[in-house]
Amino acid sequence: MTNQTVFDNMTIVNALIHIIKQALNSHLSDEFWKNCETQLAYLRSQLGLTNYQILFVSMLVERNCGMSCYDFASYLDITSFELRTHENELKELVEKNWVTLDVDNLTEEIEYKLEPAAEIALINNQVFVPKDAVSSTDAEPNIEDIDDSFDSYDYNDGDAAENTLFTWRSHEEIKKKSLFFNPSEQQQIKQLTSLLGIRKFRSIQRRLETEGMRKGFACLFYGGPGTGKTETVLQIARQTGRDIIQVDFSTLRCKWVGDSEKNIRKVFAYYRNLCDNSEVMPILFFNEADAIISKRMENVRTSADRMENTMQNIILQELEDLDGILIATTNLTSNLDRAFERRFLYKIEFHKPELAVKAKIWNSMLKKISKKDACYLATQFDLSGGQIENIARKSTVQYVLSGKYATLNEIEDFCRLETLENSQHPHRIAGFSAYTEKVE
Repeated sequence: MTNQTVFDNMTIVNALIHIIKQALNSHLSDEFWKNCETQLAYLRSQLGLTNYQILFVSMLVERNCGMSCYDFASYLDITSFELRTHENELKELVEKNWVTLDVDNLTEEIEYKLEPAAEIALINNQVFVPKDAVSSTDAEPNIEDIDDSFDSYDYNDGDAAENTLFTWRSHEEIKKKSLFFNPSEQQQIKQLTSLLGIRKFRSIQRRLETEGMRKGFACLFYGGPGTGKTETVLQIARQTGRDIIQVDFSTLRCKWVGDSEKNIRKVFAYYRNLCDNSEVMPILFFNEADAIISKRMENVRTSADRMENTMQNIILQELEDLDGILIATTNLTSNLDRAFERRFLYKIEFHKPELAVKAKIWNSMLKKISKKDACYLATQFDLSGGQIENIARKSTVQYVLSGKYATLNEIEDFCRLETLENSQHPHRIAGFSAYTEKVE
């Protein structure tokens, strides 16, 4: 029997740390289980999980990102076959709402991800109680509900609820959406998502502060329309458990002298307050920020010109002092002010999808077409992901109206109509070029 006195001196954090240290390359030997016997008994009593489930949770906390069965096996230095004999333990974690399932778009492997709320609770020595845990008979392959049991800042406090300068969006309201990227973009997005993980981001900020460096993360997503910039921001927020504060630039400008500048300061002051009072730091989102981060005027002649320059100078200073996370999107970068360019730590360019990626998008958007037809459409039409989504929506509308799915010929007609305006008024965005690869 385990000595209760030992339990009295134990915490969730130190028990997990002990297991993490023992688990690495452990081969799951008898010695490993013996060395962790006390810690496992304590965590079973606190968390209501089995030994293997505690082990999997500890690895997910340590890695702070999604892990496939192969990743688990590599961490423990056991065979993938041996790991698969315990997959039922992982599936139960999903059913209990401790873990969600996701698919890595790069490797197409199924990954297990710890719920953000579970991670917050564990690293704060708190017992995590999943919200609306489902039974094994009702479990779906992809569980998207993220627990909100942790304390957070009251977004509706005071005048904030009536503020029209920005909109607040909870990460829980963001629906999961499969996105497909070219390999170079996929790798950068995956890395940024990992960096913004709750525990890893805190660790990075502490290290930056220790080194005397600025702690803020300002990121720029740039590229042509329909390449997935906005949706990527939403999916990053969903995956990292961060809410979004989206700025509406149309409401920032005011006809009264000085009010536009006050509005900019008000947005950043509100965001700083959120960061100081929230358990999880939200993302400040500047969508379609082309005008606000463009080159400042050199020959200022009107009061409107002075206002624009002053607003930009304020934003530049706020970016310099930023302690949180800001992501801006823009379609055009040729007119980007160099001072803004320097202040964005991460800059990711979104290209039109390559042919193989376009084929995946077609298959994802139109479930009834074959892979052969998807490859054909990808080869015949140089469309962005947003344009393909438009065509999929048109096909859905046609099905609702007629009860019949669109034929391949009809889909081709939709494609021609989607590109009609572009063919009549050709234009090119700096830094983008057409792809000519063939789908293998």
